[in-house]
Amino acid sequence: VVRDVFRESGVEGFEYSDEELYRAVNGVDFKNLIRVDADELTYPLHVILRYGIERDVVEGTLDVDDIPKRWNEDMKSLLDVDVPNDKEGSLQDIHWSCMAIGYFPTYLLGAMMAAQLYHYCGLDVPDLEEKIVKGEFGDVKEWLKKKVHVHGRRYGSLDELLEREIGEKLNPDYFIRYLEGKYGELYQVD
Repeated sequence: VVRDVFRESGVEGFEYSDEELYRAVNGVDFKNLIRVDADELTYPLHVILRYGIERDVVEGTLDVDDIPKRWNEDMKSLLDVDVPNDKEGSLQDIHWSCMAIGYFPTYLLGAMMAAQLYHYCGLDVPDLEEKIVKGEFGDVKEWLKKKVHVHGRRYGSLDELLEREIGEKLNPDYFIRYLEGKYGELYQVD
């Protein structure tokens, strides 16, 4: 599909195989400093870093003036990255300056929920993978509408929604298996 888009747009000399394209768009960059530019594998670590800092500031165990130092320590610990300056470190996101405290974890919760919903959708929608490859999303849309969208704020929590609609609370194992499967295959590691 990607090759077709490039060809149709008139890009000349685009001679990459599907495998080369897949590897290129799913590469892992452990040295990336910026959350919004992070790959799918290291992105959760960026979120975890921010959540830990937010939690400690709110609990009063970390002074705001110490955020850059803590940020740099956590980037080194989690991603083995040295942060050259605060602009590329603790000041890169607008969330805190807008008082959007506690927002970062929702990104990771969403990724975990997506992996779990995908698993259960696959149990209910025959040939899910084939339909996705063909660009046929009607059954997926209907499944999501029935299991998630139609409920709006009916349930008191995400866990209640998931438990009532798919039979279990949020479970990170689906997301972990997804990442292990995808990147294990991509990088040929067990």
